[in-house]
Amino acid sequence: MTELRIDALTEEPVVLAPARRGIGAARPAGLPALDARGCPFCPGQEAETEAAHLTIGEPWRVRVVDNRYPLVRPLHLAAPGFHELVIESPAHDADLATYALPHAVELFEALQSRVRTLQARTGVAAVSAFRNRGRRAGSSQPHPHTQVVALGLVPPETARRQAAVERDPQVLERLMAMEKDDGRRWIVADDGWATLCPYASHRAWETRIAPEDGALRRFSDLDPSELRALARAVVDAASRLRRVLGVPDYNVLFRDPPVGHRGVFVVDLLPRTGGDAGFELQSGIDVCVVAPESAASALRDIGERQEPPPDGSEVPDP
Repeated sequence: MTELRIDALTEEPVVLAPARRGIGAARPAGLPALDARGCPFCPGQEAETEAAHLTIGEPWRVRVVDNRYPLVRPLHLAAPGFHELVIESPAHDADLATYALPHAVELFEALQSRVRTLQARTGVAAVSAFRNRGRRAGSSQPHPHTQVVALGLVPPETARRQAAVERDPQVLERLMAMEKDDGRRWIVADDGWATLCPYASHRAWETRIAPEDGALRRFSDLDPSELRALARAVVDAASRLRRVLGVPDYNVLFRDPPVGHRGVFVVDLLPRTGGDAGFELQSGIDVCVVAPESAASALRDIGERQEPPPDGSEVPDP
């Protein structure tokens, strides 16, 4: 059966078509290969990146630099802004799903610090934080990193989400209550954050971390306890996806409201298990070939992360 569902946070349609799973799908492409110069993000190669805005630890455990190949620049006419890289770990083969909690918290603290700094700059209207992992997700470097882009305009997707909140400030609160009562797409809730597969998932295995109470928030406004709990929830979700799907190519999107607004803040993890075809490109309507109810069931059943970190660089949380 196919089904048309509406994303309550954007009012965009999504086609749910489980019977088409595997039709035209491509295997994830994996991590990009290094060129002859080696990895510019590894320890000892600091001169290969721009100067650091922020470092945590000595030797460093998290490092933030300007992107050498930015999408936007301060004087860019169409969309002035800033583009930074958060180098997540000195461990080249680490990934979000393998981080011990203390390291994940440091990463989220660095990310929040840079988001706050960029939001405060004159002319910045929105800040987007996102993570590309694997070639199919748009990654050009295998070393784990997150990107932060500050724009002098509000991107269309951010504007649509904020417009939905302004029409209905309780939209997320009602949505979370409905999902919790329904239970089929609910994976786990812990310390104020819930993990679920959205009713109108835009991609197969799409996984969302949202405030369990549905309250309006901003990433930059989270207090230390909220940030720690969010870091734990995101690592847990990445670990579940890793153990169900293998090591997928995926994106992580920190969906924050425009600067100066409170709105729907969620973190979306989107495995890239297939590509957009003609219908999606022509219509602008996404097709999801794994029912979110089925995805949530598999991710719920996999349980909490049991595998140890791949090396001794991460200290387990006590």
